[in-house]
Amino acid sequence: MRNLSSTPPGRGLGAGKIMGKIDKIRNLVKKEFEEIDWKYHILPVIKYAKKLARIYKVDEEIVELAALLHDIGRAKIKYDKEHHILGVPKAEKILRRFSYPEKVIKEIKHCVESHRTSKGPKPKTMIAKIIANADAMSHFDILPLFFYWRGSRGENFEEIIKWVDNKIENDWNKKITIPEAKKIVKEKYKASKLLLGSLKEYKK
Repeated sequence: MRNLSSTPPGRGLGAGKIMGKIDKIRNLVKKEFEEIDWKYHILPVIKYAKKLARIYKVDEEIVELAALLHDIGRAKIKYDKEHHILGVPKAEKILRRFSYPEKVIKEIKHCVESHRTSKGPKPKTMIAKIIANADAMSHFDILPLFFYWRGSRGENFEEIIKWVDNKIENDWNKKITIPEAKKIVKEKYKASKLLLGSLKEYKK
């Protein structure tokens, strides 16, 4: 059995057929999420995941599929804290609907359950590590939205600053574990810290 994590990009898993299926799954997932989630989280995760897939020479189609489905457990659910668990059967159902082979289903289920890293199992395969890293990397692209999302819950602005700062630090120090991933978002991390540092000056 071919190891998905070592499959050259675009080869080894019926790439042409898979790409046709991905188009359909992309449309399905897009309809499941609110537009703001789709545009400002799912798409950035896909962008970074595919970039890492090319760098580390793993199957780009499977990586994109995993990125599309990594948060499916929280689609249409507000503030769910267990979406990495709820997403596993949802992802499996979608993959079986499109007749994916068992090895692909197993890989993507692991990506879904392990992408948070602090909850659930740790990512064990290279593809799962890429998804977890891409999930964290995406946060540096959308920093202002964290203030919007937390503020919509009625949270105090100063508490939001603290929450965002902790999240960014956790992403950088614990969740982004792939060397090339750190290189890619290093300048955005520094910019985020500069902005948050400026805001924290006024909390004193």
